[in-house]
Amino acid sequence: MILSLAFFAASFALIAAAISVGGEPAAYVSGASALLVVLGTITVTAAGVRRGEWRQLQDNARAMLRAPVRDNGQLARQMLDLAWRQRREGPACLKAAMRGLKHMPLLRQGIGLMQDGLTAETVEKLLNAEADRLAASRLRLAQLLQRAADVAPALGLIGTLIGLVDMLGKLADPSALGPGMAVALLTTLYGAVLAHVVLLPLAARIEAHVAAERNFHALCITSVAALGRGEHPMHLESQLNALLPEAQHVRAA
Repeated sequence: MILSLAFFAASFALIAAAISVGGEPAAYVSGASALLVVLGTITVTAAGVRRGEWRQLQDNARAMLRAPVRDNGQLARQMLDLAWRQRREGPACLKAAMRGLKHMPLLRQGIGLMQDGLTAETVEKLLNAEADRLAASRLRLAQLLQRAADVAPALGLIGTLIGLVDMLGKLADPSALGPGMAVALLTTLYGAVLAHVVLLPLAARIEAHVAAERNFHALCITSVAALGRGEHPMHLESQLNALLPEAQHVRAA
């Protein structure tokens, strides 16, 4: 998150530097243009959101902001250790292991379902369905940001056309043409900056978060299913390594 904010700040700093070098910074400020582009983008995008979605979108945004940094390699090692414990002590050790899985709700849910008597295949299907639901719910926010990124330049163009019409009405006053043209073009600039410097990077960030979360959930589901079937830890090792980059591969000691 800190790195993303740093890149956002760097992007705006580059734009500000280009403005400062190329001309008068005050000439790039227009309250009316900013109002049209920013508020217009919000209202047009919000028009496509169903009434019951707002709470879900807020919850997803909050969950992604608060999500802990996950170490897939550490999770894989933890699951291999648990597989060895189950092989030595039996399924009873899983109940005690749940206490150390506070930040892994899908894993806790899967182990809990197995303890309730569900088969490994049934638990795997249920957990995959839950992981898919979570991913789709998170991606809805990215889709809205991408929609907003489409709307912002369009509103910038609309603002430019409005400005041009107003400018054409003042052809009798040549001194008003230059400032009028500048204001008209600012809406296009604001729309492009909002779309390509703010909205699209945010959407890409969310998509990357969802992909990482889905991979983490795949590790959890694979581990739960293997534990439920009582597979040998060596077999679980190969399944986990197939989901991990080579640098994070684990070995069943």
